[in-house]
Amino acid sequence: MPRSELRSTIRRVIGASLIIAGLALNKWTLEAFVVPDGAIETPSVNLLLFAINLTLVTVGALIWFIRGEWVTNVAVSLASLAVALLVIEGAFRLLGIQAEYPPPRIDRVLRPPDGPTERAPHAFVPLATVRTTYASDPRGYFDPGNRIDHVHNSAGWRDVEHSIEKPPNTFRILGLGDSYLWGQGVRYNDIVLTRLGVLLADQLPGLATETINTGISGANTASQRDLLQDRGLDYDPDLIILFYVPNDVAERFSGDRRQIEFFVNYTSIYQRPDLLSNYSYLWGWARQRFQMSYKARRYVKESVAAFVEDDRKWEQSRRALDAIRRISHERGIPLLVVIFPFFHNLDGEYPFQVVHDVVREYCESVEIPVLDLRDSYRDHQGPELWVHPTDQHPNEIAHDIAARAIAEYLRVHANTLLSRAEPLSASGSGGGEPVSAR
Repeated sequence: MPRSELRSTIRRVIGASLIIAGLALNKWTLEAFVVPDGAIETPSVNLLLFAINLTLVTVGALIWFIRGEWVTNVAVSLASLAVALLVIEGAFRLLGIQAEYPPPRIDRVLRPPDGPTERAPHAFVPLATVRTTYASDPRGYFDPGNRIDHVHNSAGWRDVEHSIEKPPNTFRILGLGDSYLWGQGVRYNDIVLTRLGVLLADQLPGLATETINTGISGANTASQRDLLQDRGLDYDPDLIILFYVPNDVAERFSGDRRQIEFFVNYTSIYQRPDLLSNYSYLWGWARQRFQMSYKARRYVKESVAAFVEDDRKWEQSRRALDAIRRISHERGIPLLVVIFPFFHNLDGEYPFQVVHDVVREYCESVEIPVLDLRDSYRDHQGPELWVHPTDQHPNEIAHDIAARAIAEYLRVHANTLLSRAEPLSASGSGGGEPVSAR
């Protein structure tokens, strides 16, 4: 083949390739292959895609139809770029750099023989065990097989058994919360509320400190209000602690649908390789990082937007908080709201601080005592407090830090938050040895 014909063939192949790439690279193909779990709705991204489409098609058409030295040079440059990408692909393969898709945790529900099969009101299946299995055990914390069991009592809560009638000389704390309080991936004795009961034993001499953990995975503030009204008040608590997490305005999930706890969890766990990722290390690596960055910004944006004054979800959460405040006030039960952070960049530009500020300011405006745990974790970045690299729930270390911060807050504000312990102390055993918490 003459040299001129070869150059012409190369030029036409490159031109056709650019035209095809320009037509294929669009919003719909990206949503199908790059961000299959979401949608590209940002106007700036759509405008950029259109500009790329137009540029590729235009350059491809010029290379195909127009002859000239400069056209040939452009074609050769694009061919050189393709060769460079192939070299980079080879380097990625040689160094083993590729996208990672860690297996998610596996949750199995184990029901006792002839036991209940349905959820109890505002609770899980009574006497059932949720067995979670992780892919590894980097801290050496889990049971054999990288498992941990979450055992529920006859009320359907992850706790020991509690009588409806409060035992004499007992200070009873009722905890409201979601999977953070439920203790995903953490042993029962290490959960923040359980640890708090132990720590308060020294502050309430002569009294037994009893904690009731009603935390439910996927719960939000509205469901916690309903739980308190329908079941929680029956236990006549002396203190109510509501554990608030930045996603507590989200819709409640149940069954097989899992509430996304944090955007890093979403991008690392729920990603799956597309067709091209199976053949190209470079593409898979670049695609995964694009997804992580895109979804991270989107998650933060949506989370913060949910707490603006006129947002429906935050309005519902505010109403639920106000209802809980009113119920506790009518019963003469002190209420404390504790704000848990997402464990990401806690020692830097924490992206969810505005959410904490909005919740804290609202609680203070309606005279609800509030403790923001963000300050308790400022010496930590975040991942060292995760249950597992694929599960950003707080681990036993994070739970212990929270319990100590709450115990100190209660000590400082004992006159109001521990006020119901005073008459009990007067009628109790009177200065005996502290009774161990349950």
